[in-house]
Amino acid sequence: MTLKMSMLVWTSEIFFAILIFITTIPTMNIAYIRVSHIESLNGTSLDTQEKRCRAFSELHGFKIDKVYSEIVSGGVEFRKRKVFQKVLKELGSNGRLIVSRLDRLSRSVLQTLQLVEDFKKSHNQLCITDIGNVHTDGVSKVFITILASLAEIERTNISERIKASKEIAKQERRYLGGYSEFGYKVDKNNKLIPDDKEFKMLQSMISLRKSGLGYRQISDEIKNKYGKRIYFPQVHKILNRDHNLQFIKSNI
Repeated sequence: MTLKMSMLVWTSEIFFAILIFITTIPTMNIAYIRVSHIESLNGTSLDTQEKRCRAFSELHGFKIDKVYSEIVSGGVEFRKRKVFQKVLKELGSNGRLIVSRLDRLSRSVLQTLQLVEDFKKSHNQLCITDIGNVHTDGVSKVFITILASLAEIERTNISERIKASKEIAKQERRYLGGYSEFGYKVDKNNKLIPDDKEFKMLQSMISLRKSGLGYRQISDEIKNKYGKRIYFPQVHKILNRDHNLQFIKSNI
């Protein structure tokens, strides 16, 4: 091979190496931060997640172009997350997504593994601040599966804890949020206690129902006696709360 041909081959190899390097540089770097509704009430910080993502980007020599935040459960499918769908659209192909932890992305094993595969096909990169770049740092699929499984188990545990807490609160007559039950108000200890005026109306409703009156008739009687109209569908709803009825019966 002549010197001229060698130089030509060498130049071509450099050109293609530079071309490959340029085409693998992500064109968009997006940080995605997420908390569930329960986590947002418990003070889980979106700011902390963003700081971790920015620190990761600085450490690895790139800047985050955009930050998207979302309040949604980690078990919700990606296609049902409005903000995350915007993220995917912005990334397009050859982009880079940064999350502070794997469970901030999802608490579903299937969803997580599918996203990793989809990213590989679209030449996008997934970076997790406490793991690294899933696609370039030799992070194995087995390791991702284990982490995703732990996140999914934690989601199940959170759900069970919430159910147990609600049941205990219900038994202790504690306020669970939203509208307080008719006949009650919330005291300084976050417990439901009888509201003087409404409680008397509730007692009257129960007495009238026990005497055989229908819901429309009870509605009319309450209007005549207390001057307040409670429409019969609401009367029906109030009187068919078993836990409410049991509590009232014990105080009549």
